Amino acid sequence: MTIGEKIKLLRTEKGITQEALAENLNVSRSAIAKWETNSGVPELSNLIMISKLFDISVDELIDDKKKSKITETKDDKIFNLSEYVGKYYDIELNGWDDGVFDVFIIGEDEEFLFYQKTNQTRTVFGMIGKKYILSVKVSRQSDLSHDDISSINRNYFCGKSVCIELASREGFIKGFFDFRNDDYLDVIVNSFSESKVLLKYGKDVNIDNISKIEELI
Repeated sequence: MTIGEKIKLLRTEKGITQEALAENLNVSRSAIAKWETNSGVPELSNLIMISKLFDISVDELIDDKKKSKITETKDDKIFNLSEYVGKYYDIELNGWDDGVFDVFIIGEDEEFLFYQKTNQTRTVFGMIGKKYILSVKVSRQSDLSHDDISSINRNYFCGKSVCIELASREGFIKGFFDFRNDDYLDVIVNSFSESKVLLKYGKDVNIDNISKIEELI
């Protein structure tokens, strides 16, 4: 498999467009197209950035005899929505002031629980890092039916402005002096890789550090 074929396979299996990859690498979309059709070869600096984005080694990219350690974006688990229909929930996280309240639980994958809530008459969607959940409690009953609730996955947030909250660090008061969230109050998601959320303007966030992502209205 050529370098171009590997780049294309990595990109498409992660659901990343040529434009999004180009933006993350600070190159033109036409450069990505040339690489993928073997009309050009990325410079070493670009190969290093590609390897970091897709969590593989440069050696795997340039050695045509080696198979890339490419894994599919994690599929949603089979989710029994009926268990949660008819109830609002409060979801408490392990930070000093973290969580969401009066939300509908609408789906999950291996790492996140997805929810919807009403915010100023508009439905807002979000996702919670399951490893940081302390409790999920019924807050009140609802007469909404299964048909009234949307089902989403993490790709719903691609191209949208969101607020990202990171898991709180230990401190004098847990999370009280942790100001990392200030950098992610209004960011745009480009795509998701296996281990990172890729943001507009080349930034990224490790998925393991994320406690919540919620779209902005």
